[in-house]
Amino acid sequence: MSSNKTEPGFVSFVSGGPGPTDLLTLRGRDRIKSAEVILYDALLDPSFLDLFPQNAEILYVGKRAKEHARTQDEINSLLVKYANEGKRVVRLKGGDASVFGRLAEEIQSLETYGIPFEVVPGVSSVTTGAADLGISLTVRGISRQIIILDGHTILEDERSWIGMENFFGTIVILMGSKKTKELAERLIQKGIKDTTPIVLAENVGGKKTTYTSSTLADTLLDGIQKHTSGPGILYVGEAVRPLLKRAEKIEKQTLMALLT
Repeated sequence: MSSNKTEPGFVSFVSGGPGPTDLLTLRGRDRIKSAEVILYDALLDPSFLDLFPQNAEILYVGKRAKEHARTQDEINSLLVKYANEGKRVVRLKGGDASVFGRLAEEIQSLETYGIPFEVVPGVSSVTTGAADLGISLTVRGISRQIIILDGHTILEDERSWIGMENFFGTIVILMGSKKTKELAERLIQKGIKDTTPIVLAENVGGKKTTYTSSTLADTLLDGIQKHTSGPGILYVGEAVRPLLKRAEKIEKQTLMALLT
């Protein structure tokens, strides 16, 4: 006896990495090429569009700052809708989907309806930024811990700061590049020395990563000026001091050149 019931589709959460497609994993590339529906985010490089199959249905669902193409509930509903139609769906996210990517909420919506899925890991902007800057986030005897914070909410949620006074590692703050002065103030209040280096990295994973280095004390006074309109990553801790020394060396060489 035959049945007209459509078999459930399958959703692949693909982590696209922080920049062009050269940081996309081979597994992620395979899933994109075989997709029938792709829902993609705002932070992805335009080069990803070249990978999308011509016959696939493509939907932009990006959210950046206060500009949302779709609400989170709408995205959840779309995943369920297309999967229930028996489609191979790719939910394409920037960086690694498991880091501040609203992944848990989308997985929960699929589990509610018994829809099978997989998570394809990717290169995080956190580690890509460190690689682009030529630093290590952990340094023997200096930094054996890493904490990743959400710059959108940590100034409003005191729970994010619990234990910070005893933290001797590298602090990574995503989505906080427009609040550098306020963040520096809070870090100093929580016991981090004001001489601690802080670095703002921009265009991570792109063709030209830029960075601005300072100390918490100087940042408290003037903040750190952004040079691009895109997202930035803040690195705080002794592990990033080499960048401060590099900047001081360049400034000294520039001054000497002007004097001679």
